[in-house]
Amino acid sequence: MELLSSMKIGYFCYLLSGTGPRTRAADIIDAVATETDHEVVVLTHEPEKVRGPARVHAVSITDPLSMLRLARREFADADVVHVPINVYQVLFVRLVYRGSLVGGIGPGIQPTPFHRYLGRLLGIDVKIKVLESDTIWDETGYDTEVCTATIDTDLFHPYDGERIRELRRARDISDDETVVLYVGKLTEGQGAHIVDEMARLSADDGDIRFVVAGDGPMADTFRDRDDLTYEGFVDNKSLPEYYNLADVTVAPRKFDRTSNVGLESIACGTPMISTAKGDILDVFEDQKPYVWSDRTPEAVLETVRELASDPDFYRTQVERGHEVFDGMTLTIDSALETHLDVYEELARRR
Repeated sequence: MELLSSMKIGYFCYLLSGTGPRTRAADIIDAVATETDHEVVVLTHEPEKVRGPARVHAVSITDPLSMLRLARREFADADVVHVPINVYQVLFVRLVYRGSLVGGIGPGIQPTPFHRYLGRLLGIDVKIKVLESDTIWDETGYDTEVCTATIDTDLFHPYDGERIRELRRARDISDDETVVLYVGKLTEGQGAHIVDEMARLSADDGDIRFVVAGDGPMADTFRDRDDLTYEGFVDNKSLPEYYNLADVTVAPRKFDRTSNVGLESIACGTPMISTAKGDILDVFEDQKPYVWSDRTPEAVLETVRELASDPDFYRTQVERGHEVFDGMTLTIDSALETHLDVYEELARRR
């Protein structure tokens, strides 16, 4: 099929900071803007998060009429508009734009029955989903395309030993300490309370250093403590340093799909411990790129100790992680190709 020489692609994504869908959205926007000749226009409340050569407009929910006027003007002649996150942002765009529209990036759009059917009513032409097995969107009547994750392997890769030692020395971490990393929103659903208790349980031992990167409702729980290092919010582009200086990443969540945190961690050569149920088990339980644990502070802490104290077990997990990562379509290049195929097909329908 002959490729379209040029398109105008619009994006409306109010927030672009953080892990998960927002990071994926920022990665895709930057890739389209940097790697193609297409005209890219972005409306966002966080314009500084767009690094590619796009036309970026700062918008604010405090001035919705100006946002609407700007969206009407900028999207009027767009070949396709992509709303990566939140069906209510789709609703906002549909107030002024009637052309081809893509929704979601990975999860992105709320999966409840109400939100799924609202998205259909609003006319999302293609829904980007995480997994082929995630059939609820197809059953609701969407055309779908799969994009599991967007992991930039130019950023997320193992560092050499000397650089890792430098990163640890800069944070006053000794060579014989086991560094346990938590990355994510500080909520009980994500398991922040479990990390809190793990740090308290191991405080007297002195052989484990907990590093917490994230913000959220439980942030005050982690501030000004002697038994862990709290980094606050860490931009996704800085996370590879943390994965590399860590010995183990923990994600004691209730539910997960594929875990961007886990994929980023194993791409950096750092094993990940998960407690999650859901799609993540269907995708990864047989291949075992992650180590599973019961969802209690005592169980996760014991799993950390088992992994850190057994060199063969540890090496096997590093190797499994790399094998699974390399066998999946997770790179920015593959995600860019997927999105461009969707955009071009929709543009041809107009």
